[in-house]
Amino acid sequence: MSPKWSSLLSKCECGYSVQGQGTYTNAFEADFFHQDGIANDGNWDVSGYPQLYKDSISMQYSLDNVISNPVPGSLGDPGLQLFVRGYTGSGAVRTAELATKRVDMHYGSYRAAIKSTAVSGTCGAMFWMRDGAQDDNNKQEIDFEILSYEDTDASPQRKIHTVLHGGSGGGENVPNVPFRPSDGYHEYRFDWSPGKVSFYVDGQLVQERTDLVPTVPGRIILNHWSHGQYYWEKGPPEKDAVMTVAYVKAYFNTTTPAPRCIDPGAKDAICEVPDQLGPVSPQTPTTFLTDVNLISGNGGSVNPVNPTTTSAAGPVSTNPAPGKISPDNKCGGNEGFTCLNGPAGDCCSGSGYWYVRKCSPVFQY
Repeated sequence: MSPKWSSLLSKCECGYSVQGQGTYTNAFEADFFHQDGIANDGNWDVSGYPQLYKDSISMQYSLDNVISNPVPGSLGDPGLQLFVRGYTGSGAVRTAELATKRVDMHYGSYRAAIKSTAVSGTCGAMFWMRDGAQDDNNKQEIDFEILSYEDTDASPQRKIHTVLHGGSGGGENVPNVPFRPSDGYHEYRFDWSPGKVSFYVDGQLVQERTDLVPTVPGRIILNHWSHGQYYWEKGPPEKDAVMTVAYVKAYFNTTTPAPRCIDPGAKDAICEVPDQLGPVSPQTPTTFLTDVNLISGNGGSVNPVNPTTTSAAGPVSTNPAPGKISPDNKCGGNEGFTCLNGPAGDCCSGSGYWYVRKCSPVFQY
């Protein structure tokens, strides 16, 4: 091992620890708030194929519908924008999709911060899927799906859809969330272990499943689509609809491990993955444990480096003195700046740390 590679592996070289789940060997992270040029990112494949149907409208995935819009967001909401274009009444609906190049992603913790569209008639999704050809007998999939027609003010409880396919059938659950998915960037997360999948929204457990749990490796996919089925997304939309992704984070084991753990007892050899408790914004710092500015051409792991926290203003400290009052009302990690007796008042956390920008009457941390 060369000295340069050894230096890169000085942090997190023995894995990433997720509370309640265990330690995983690999990390994959994308900071779309600060990344430009998705077409040049060697970690992702942007879809460009038609999807044809006999009983509904066909779709056309295209690179033109996946647009990088980093902070400050000159093209609208900052992040990676996935468009479903307004349907003209003929031809295919123009849709958006991208998938990780690596297809060996196995048990782990998978997260994406997403602001969905308020335009009715689309389905936005973040999911893991088995690689390769699938049919009803071998399909394996873990999904978060958001139907935009359900994103209204008509009900105090909005719906999201969690879906599992485990090789012998599929199943769906519809937990409620106390917000409109289009009102901001919310983290949708699933923790996948042998025999169980746990679904979280903004760090809160909303569903657990022990049936139909996938067993094989695969890849992460983001997509935004509509094919006019009344029983599902009730589209297509009459005008452009955009779903915006702030980040993707995955901490996982792989079927193609590369030994890199030199000393598991060394300082920072194992990095603790913080929970995202509450919504995300360009002004709210978010911790990454890898070099999110590295654009790889091999579709492999992103190199571990010193953990950083990013915000619209760039990197900030993740290790302030415990108990120190936050000077700017921004968090400094879940053991960092306290907000108790601070300039903006106390926050929702019982331990006195910033988890959300605004206290919620439903989510009390």
